[in-house]
Amino acid sequence: MSNAPRRLRDGSLPAMLLAAFSLLWTGGLTIWPRAGEPVAVFFPPWVSSSAAFAGTLAAGAADVRGFGGWSSVVVAQSPDPAFVHQLRHAGAVFVLRASPLTGCAS
Repeated sequence: MSNAPRRLRDGSLPAMLLAAFSLLWTGGLTIWPRAGEPVAVFFPPWVSSSAAFAGTLAAGAADVRGFGGWSSVVVAQSPDPAFVHQLRHAGAVFVLRASPLTGCAS
């Protein structure tokens, strides 16, 4: 007989699922953008650095801190609570909190 049905009966599968969910939830909260904090803005890879910069400014960036490892990644900040939504409207694919990613202190 297989050990799989026994594992399901002893409750280890629900415990593993709960642990996995908890890790993903905590990780998501760590990188979720917050208003007023620096964000890493990821535009599609084919977007030039000047187009990424222009899109970030058009979304209302108050401070552009620099570029990421790729030319289509910009680190910016704005006090506007709708900044993340405006970045996505300007063509950003991902917007993540920059502080845990880059160690930027505000």
